[in-house]
Amino acid sequence: MDIKSSESTLSILPPALLTFLQEQPNVQKIKVPAGVTICQSGDQCESLVIILTGQVKVYRPAASGRSITLYYVTDNESCILTASCILNTMPFPAFAETISEVQGLSVPPESVKSWLKTEPLWQQYILGILSKRMAGLIELVNALAFQGLDKRLAQWLLEQTGNKAEIRVTHQFIAEELASSREVVSRLLKEFEQQNLIQLGRGSIKVINRSELL
Repeated sequence: MDIKSSESTLSILPPALLTFLQEQPNVQKIKVPAGVTICQSGDQCESLVIILTGQVKVYRPAASGRSITLYYVTDNESCILTASCILNTMPFPAFAETISEVQGLSVPPESVKSWLKTEPLWQQYILGILSKRMAGLIELVNALAFQGLDKRLAQWLLEQTGNKAEIRVTHQFIAEELASSREVVSRLLKEFEQQNLIQLGRGSIKVINRSELL
């Protein structure tokens, strides 16, 4: 399933900047199929990809086998961790995986750095993504530290269902999104079902009482 970000679109790629990028001989068009791990923890970032269409999940695994989703990168966006690694010559500290087919523009490291000094549109784009992504990560830390898993799960279900009542998703996937375990998520979902808030199916969840879920 396509996951909706809890944030609004982080940054609209200005048409003038898109035209500039497409005119650069060292900027390459790329296409990556769904389900590909495009970067692993410890990798050196060889380019910064501006996603034109598609979705990439950036997550951090733990030694216990659990993982936490840091954020998603989608249309008109780029991965700010990649940009930071390029600017600071540091290895990538997480994993990035394509959720759907991704088409985009690959910008080499030397251009990422030099354009911050010479191209105001590029500078505004990168700083805009940095600012808004940091705000999103602060919200994530705040939720993990101060909000119970039941509340976070309810909020996640409401965000993902939107105008539709039912979504197709596994309990394991939800656990990874919320930095929990499948067993705990399954227990909470069963409690929601017993309270007549949701209806569980095979690989699906239907919200039947949105007003009382949160």
